[in-house]
Amino acid sequence: MGRSTGIEIFPVLFYFLLKVGHLPLYRLYISGDRMKKVILILLVLLTIGLNYNWQPIQMDDYAAAQLMAEIKGAVVQPGSYEITEKTTISDLIELAGGPLEEADLSSLNLNKQVLHQSVIVIPVYKDDKISLNSASLEELMRLKGIGENKARLILEYREAHQGFKTIEEIMNVKGIGEKTFEKMKDQLAL
Repeated sequence: MGRSTGIEIFPVLFYFLLKVGHLPLYRLYISGDRMKKVILILLVLLTIGLNYNWQPIQMDDYAAAQLMAEIKGAVVQPGSYEITEKTTISDLIELAGGPLEEADLSSLNLNKQVLHQSVIVIPVYKDDKISLNSASLEELMRLKGIGENKARLILEYREAHQGFKTIEEIMNVKGIGEKTFEKMKDQLAL
């Protein structure tokens, strides 16, 4: 037995729509033009419903959909990778070949699950070096073994010598010797 396309019953439903407006039973709830509009809407919905090709959803097709996530930043091979529903940030980093030496993983929750179409950025350690040629008094005081007086002496030396040519030149500042330099050399930049 063939299924109705909805087009064959459209004239019948349209005729019914015109006649229903005159039935007293329906006028108790909705009257006149408003009733015709309601029935017209129901007719359109019915027609769409009859014409729609209803098929059950195949869960196998849905499960087979490829889940992807992108990873950028301080990893060996940045890019897009296929993931599962249980993939964590740590797993994604390993898929990308692991973190680079300068990767800063401390700000990430490595156990967090990665969602489909996520973009994960692995940051690098910030360069917290202090420039001898542009640092302020307060910035120089953040150097290991440097207080306000030595920071002022560094500023005076910098002005008198048109800046530092090497970081080792800081040992020419009065009160800064090899031991102090060794403590702070990793914090220094030109």
